[in-house]
Amino acid sequence: MKRAVLIAAIATISSGFLRTASANAAQFQTNFLVGIINGDFLVGDTFTGQVIYDDDLLSGTGLELIDPNSGLLSLTFDYVAADLSTPVTYTENDDDIDSGFPLAIFQDGALVGLDYAVAIASGLSFQFREEPLGSGEFGFFTDNFSTFELNTGTVAFAEPTAVPEPAALAGLIAIAGLALRRRQ
Repeated sequence: MKRAVLIAAIATISSGFLRTASANAAQFQTNFLVGIINGDFLVGDTFTGQVIYDDDLLSGTGLELIDPNSGLLSLTFDYVAADLSTPVTYTENDDDIDSGFPLAIFQDGALVGLDYAVAIASGLSFQFREEPLGSGEFGFFTDNFSTFELNTGTVAFAEPTAVPEPAALAGLIAIAGLALRRRQ
């Protein structure tokens, strides 16, 4: 009987930790999918990426931009190298110096776009940008300045998920360890 009460207590405390971690989480992860729909290469292929950001700096109202210095914690995009076949993961650190830094763009608290450009090789680059400017529509573009080939794609963002706080995870591990120790 004592064992059943102990297990029930641990389950209750653990679920409280999980609810607290997700309810108070300031960091969120949003996955995205790029589908190449038009162009001279990679048409029909899809590529994935991930944005991790701190929502404490967002008001949730109107148009808001965050960058690596103000809430954009991580940006990764799994695309291709200059040979257009070798997989490569690009990060916020790969953003082209001429374009500034990557921006995550929010409308009323929802991630709606990215401003992010990477020079893959001399004359070959990709970019996430609003097109046409001022439209609120964000797309993906690959430009080959040597051959004048251009690809376009769509960007779809998933619903954000809370990134658990490290302290909550440590608490859950400690509780699980105590439960296992008591069980033996």
